[in-house]
Amino acid sequence: MNPAVAMKPALALPDHEFSRETLERTADLVLGDNHRHLGRVKKIIGNSGIEKRFLVQPIEETITPNGFGFRNDLFISASKALGEKAARAALDNAGLQPKDIDLIITTSCTGFMIPSLCAHLVPEMGFPRTVRRLPITERGCAAGAFALALAKDHVRAGGKNALIVAHEFCSLTYQREDFSMQALVGALLFGDGAAACVVRGDGGHHEVGGGFAMEQSESWLFEDSWGYMGFDVKDSGLHLVLDKGIPGAVERAIKPVMLGFLEKHGLTKHDVQFHVLHPGGKKVIDEVARTFELSEDALSASYDCLKNVGNLSSASVLVVLKNTFEGKTPTAGQRGLMTAFGPGFSAEMVLGRWV
Repeated sequence: MNPAVAMKPALALPDHEFSRETLERTADLVLGDNHRHLGRVKKIIGNSGIEKRFLVQPIEETITPNGFGFRNDLFISASKALGEKAARAALDNAGLQPKDIDLIITTSCTGFMIPSLCAHLVPEMGFPRTVRRLPITERGCAAGAFALALAKDHVRAGGKNALIVAHEFCSLTYQREDFSMQALVGALLFGDGAAACVVRGDGGHHEVGGGFAMEQSESWLFEDSWGYMGFDVKDSGLHLVLDKGIPGAVERAIKPVMLGFLEKHGLTKHDVQFHVLHPGGKKVIDEVARTFELSEDALSASYDCLKNVGNLSSASVLVVLKNTFEGKTPTAGQRGLMTAFGPGFSAEMVLGRWV
């Protein structure tokens, strides 16, 4: 069976940096001094763990209602530019050429592209015309981990190498007229960017420094959770659904879901030596830290993702994996667990070792 090694991911960010201080000023501008949610919003900003994010438009344009069609056109152009940039860098990180890839998986939930991004990448980057292409559109924040699990299955079944490109431009779903707390929290939490990762199955990972060798994976769909997370599609575009019960749902699920996944493979939480955790929010990271009895430093790759780029939906877990390569890199043989939560409400988990 071929190994399935996730190599160092690459990240491509748009030009417009958006700091926490700018966000506080924007909250005053958008909500006004007397809005009932202003105090609560500012408290969330202070406690979010986010210092900066990057946007495809200046903030003045981001908060201007300009129609679903305009924003989706911007989503397509940003996906092509930044998705391709991230893909090229990920191939370089893996020491491969487009001709070496036989599966491309693209993930996004913040806009629509038909044809999909992978159909753009093939001619622009010179991938084989026979390359398999799999766009994933409705898995939200969990899609990055799900894509890695699918790439693992592909190469372990005899495939060569797979490329994953996650392109998310969450600011394009912001709705100026929606003053619900879920919409406002989403505007505070999510950012824009594209991330890419190569999963090598040809055994050549040692030539460029190794990576995360994925061994087992599992999906879990929660009961009675349809309305926890997603989008409502209206005339003005995508309206975020983000239930306040998500942190509590994650807390309740960690033991039966995450620890249950480990138990199936004869492991306990103490056997996991590093985590690649999607930063759904600071509360979610904190809860995983409590359950696994981890220090803040042990989840620094997730906290740093949240701090420096915010939640990038499906791209976030690739950013956390990139941070793992660049920070306190695990030693060969150490066991790791990748986890992400997304619409459904669902969890995606991947277990493996550093090589």
